[in-house]
Amino acid sequence: MIEILLKNKEIIKVSSTNEILPEQMDFYAIQFIDYTDQQINWAGENFGINCSLMKRYEDIEISSHFLVKNNQTAFHITIPYYCSKEENKLVESPIFFIMSDSGLFFFSNSSIDRFFNLKYTYKLNELHEISDMIEILMFQLEFISDYYADITESEAKKIKDLANSVLLKNESSKKITDLITTYSFNSLLLKESLIETIRVFNLYKKNIQDQDSHTKERIESELDDLAVISDYIQFNFERLDNLRGNIKNKIDLEQNYIFKVLTVITLCVSLPALIAGIYGMNFKNIPGLDTVYGYPITVMIMVVSAILPYIYFRKKKWL
Repeated sequence: MIEILLKNKEIIKVSSTNEILPEQMDFYAIQFIDYTDQQINWAGENFGINCSLMKRYEDIEISSHFLVKNNQTAFHITIPYYCSKEENKLVESPIFFIMSDSGLFFFSNSSIDRFFNLKYTYKLNELHEISDMIEILMFQLEFISDYYADITESEAKKIKDLANSVLLKNESSKKITDLITTYSFNSLLLKESLIETIRVFNLYKKNIQDQDSHTKERIESELDDLAVISDYIQFNFERLDNLRGNIKNKIDLEQNYIFKVLTVITLCVSLPALIAGIYGMNFKNIPGLDTVYGYPITVMIMVVSAILPYIYFRKKKWL
């Protein structure tokens, strides 16, 4: 799918580059969804843009995330979003931005595009009213910053609800442990993606010409917001660590209690078993074998030997 925002503010949607008419080549922005190598080559051949960054974006070098070359600025940001199959789990997807004299080029996949269109329809509709290439790019960058704030707030709320279950309601189960693991993984994805985004924003700000001070100020404002979001993500990490420690302490306490109970049970059973073992020996001269009340007396002793340890440990508050 290809979406084109023409300079007359009309939006054109086509399924392939063969359907794009010559008069539709004059645009503000064009977005390739589930892009193919053929579409990348088409954009390069018709508009002279350099798409090399899209083939090595997973490398750690900064040139794999931000590239200024041949009168164009290209950068890549990995965006985390909620997986449709698992509501609480975040997945990540790369989005590529290329700004040249010909217009803006966006490359993404259908999953994240569908997610944004469902969740932020009202917001994305504003994009269609913008009639300036720089403003369209800034809209996208500001939207990304706002999105990080929203998704971090969503994760914080989920973690807070989980903390309420663990700390106040004393709930503890495998499901809660799995949720803590999931939220920790989500926070890790958010943190990594946010660090990458801050780095790209900083590089873009450095490459803005001095006369465009207003755009620089807007980028700096977004960077300040992203720094606050980064601190909040770190707070989520700390809260999850506290929950994990609280659950571990509860498990340790429960295990200690179980060991105490098992110790008491073992002692209560072992003393009667000892007496029974002694009187079960096949020796002739065992005291009490010839007495009339030997059996009930022995049984009584066994019962008392089982009750006394129980009473003792009850007083010690082991039970």
